[in-house]
Amino acid sequence: MFKSRLPLLPAWVLPVAALISLLLTVSPHNAAGRQGRPAPPAFTDFSVSDRFQGKPAAVKLVSAQARKYRTMLRDGAKEGPNFAGHYTIAQWGCGSGCVQFAIIDAKTGDVYFPAFYVAIVADPDVKMDQIPEPLQFKPDSRLLIVTGARNEKGGGAYYYKWERNRLALITSTPLSKH
Repeated sequence: MFKSRLPLLPAWVLPVAALISLLLTVSPHNAAGRQGRPAPPAFTDFSVSDRFQGKPAAVKLVSAQARKYRTMLRDGAKEGPNFAGHYTIAQWGCGSGCVQFAIIDAKTGDVYFPAFYVAIVADPDVKMDQIPEPLQFKPDSRLLIVTGARNEKGGGAYYYKWERNRLALITSTPLSKH
């Protein structure tokens, strides 16, 4: 008969080891294998239940910036809400590989401009059809993902939540070095 030379372990060791293993597996710091970084926010983390139905309000052209982009704002607002329940993100080009945008409240017609535009940035070996959209959003979520360089500085994925009629940065992930 084979006799083990290993000492017997107390009965509590295996359950504790299993619990530690489980906690390490589901820890947000191990999510998506990001070497200690938490998983990025998801659209479902910022879901909205109230969706505007009806005809969008006329766009209020109060600021000089709103008057300057009145055609783009009006055309975008016609499509109806596409962001955060009752807002419309209207976007337009501002040069080669550049996107400007505004957020329009479909209920009131108020227009909000972010403090930045987005320049598309990608590694040289990335094909054009593999570059993510510079603005990613959903009609039932307050999350806006901005991918590129804000005002042509830096570059990465920036995660914003829409609250109190402004974009609040949640987190960002830098692009790899070129």
